[in-house]
Amino acid sequence: MKSQTIAAVLATVIGLAVAVYAFAYVFVGDTYKSDRRVERIEVPKAPAVQAMPIVKRPVVRDLPLPEK
Repeated sequence: MKSQTIAAVLATVIGLAVAVYAFAYVFVGDTYKSDRRVERIEVPKAPAVQAMPIVKRPVVRDLPLPEK
């Protein structure tokens, strides 16, 4: 019974330490963030290149050869 009590106390202490670290990380981490926004640099767009027109060709189908 004594080992179970020690294990429960140890688990509680470790759980509280993890919870305190998690809350401190979330709340303290937000205070150091800058409110300054990063300016986006606009990249000049390349001029549009006119594509060559599509040439449609007749459809060639495989036809069965006549039997001899």
